[in-house]
Amino acid sequence: MAKASTTTSSRTNKAATKRASRETRGAPRSSTGAAACTLSAAREAELLREAESLGESTVFFPGKLARRVIWSSRIQLAAERDAADLVRTPFPEDEPALTREEIRALRDKIELLRITQSRWQAVQQRQERAIAMFKGPAAEAALHRRALLRFFDLRFKKSPEGQKRLMAIRAGSGDADLVQDVSDLLVLCSEHAEALRKAPRGEADAAARLRELSPELARMLADKTFSPEAQRARKLRDAAYTLVVHAERRLRAAAEYWYAGTDKMKDYAPFPVSRGAASNGDQEDEEEGDAAAESGAPEGDASEVRATDGGAPGEGEDEG
Repeated sequence: MAKASTTTSSRTNKAATKRASRETRGAPRSSTGAAACTLSAAREAELLREAESLGESTVFFPGKLARRVIWSSRIQLAAERDAADLVRTPFPEDEPALTREEIRALRDKIELLRITQSRWQAVQQRQERAIAMFKGPAAEAALHRRALLRFFDLRFKKSPEGQKRLMAIRAGSGDADLVQDVSDLLVLCSEHAEALRKAPRGEADAAARLRELSPELARMLADKTFSPEAQRARKLRDAAYTLVVHAERRLRAAAEYWYAGTDKMKDYAPFPVSRGAASNGDQEDEEEGDAAAESGAPEGDASEVRATDGGAPGEGEDEG
């Protein structure tokens, strides 16, 4: 038994070591970990205002938060190490000089990225739960919809106007259309309540159940839709990431002035992102990262991916 326990522990340690190796492989050399930072409420509010001021000029956060934070933090630590040089960089006249405060501020921007990513994921998880909860009532409503349409098909057999109303109910598809169909059917049921009560196949019960389901379905549909809250959370996450990217670019430009062609430039390398890696930044670190990030070979800068849509995903799309 002791041998089995030791073997299990060894496997666990090896897996953890392998995971850690994947996290840090190819990152800048200046430190073995991310700099710790806690934002005060005032500082967070200040940075959020700066992030919001970016407007639509933001870039998508391509995910891999843990690895991205380690990478950015090491750039920041390298800049603190080299601050005496970097602050003397002769930037163009239309660009402000680099300061030690700006170098230290990158830590705060990295922490803001952590915070806004966590908030976005919390909103997304609530949305995913709402999507799952919608399925049961929606399936039941679809059954009652079918039964009532069968009843009204017969009732409106000689009524062109009635048939037109049924065609409108059948015309759409998807969750939003189902909710609207229920509402439209309930209007018909109210207009033909006496006939429903006499119907022999439980149509009155179907109508009564739809009346119970209708407000529930409407509320669930709102919860599962890409809401303004979700749009704002994702936009702030992307804006926080943009602040990090802009800060890194400034540090990298200064480092290139001082250290181009030297080993020190490895500490300021851009985070490697494979081609076509743009996403909503919703996937956290996978066990198997992309080949470029694993090798440390830069294929592209994530900052090139513009976040211009900011809108809702289509119905049925996987926002995660």
